[in-house]
Amino acid sequence: MKELSKTKKYFNNRGFTLVELLVVISIIGLLASLAMVSLTSARVKARDALRLGEVAQLRTALNLFYDDNNRYPLCGTWIDDEAQDFGAVVGDNIGEGCDCYLNALSVDLEAGERPIMQQTPRDPKNETNNCAFSAEFNYRYVSTLSGDEYALFYTLENEGEKYIRGW
Repeated sequence: MKELSKTKKYFNNRGFTLVELLVVISIIGLLASLAMVSLTSARVKARDALRLGEVAQLRTALNLFYDDNNRYPLCGTWIDDEAQDFGAVVGDNIGEGCDCYLNALSVDLEAGERPIMQQTPRDPKNETNNCAFSAEFNYRYVSTLSGDEYALFYTLENEGEKYIRGW
C-alpha cells in the first residue's frame, strides 16, 4: 500500500491541469486585446496631434509667403461669395484641392532663393496626398483669384473634416 500512495502523490504534483492552462491563456488573451484597443486609440490621437501641428506650420508658412508676396499662393476656383457654402467649396471638387496643395502650394513654399518650408507636410495616413488613394485623409488648398484669402482643409480621425480660412 505504501508504494501506491507514492505513485498517486507523484501524479498529483506533476503539473497544471488542462483547465488551469486554458484559464491562464484566456486571461492573457483578454489582457492583450485590451492593450491593442488602447494602443489603437493612442495611434489615432497621435496622428491627429501631428495633423494639427502640421496645419499650424502651414498657416505660419502661408503668412510668411503673404508677407513676401502680398498674396497667398494662387490656385483653385474659389470665389469668395457670402451666398456660397464655404464648407463645401473644396468638398465639391476634392481633386482640385489636392492638386492645388501638391502643385501650387508646395511649389511656392518650397521654391525660390529663400524657401519657406523644406517640404510641405503630407497626411500621416496618405503620404503621397493623392486624392485617388484616399479621398478622406489628405490636405487640400484653394485660394481666391486675387490671392487675398485661402482655405486649407484637413481631416481629423476623431472629429472629421476641418478647415482653416485665412485672410
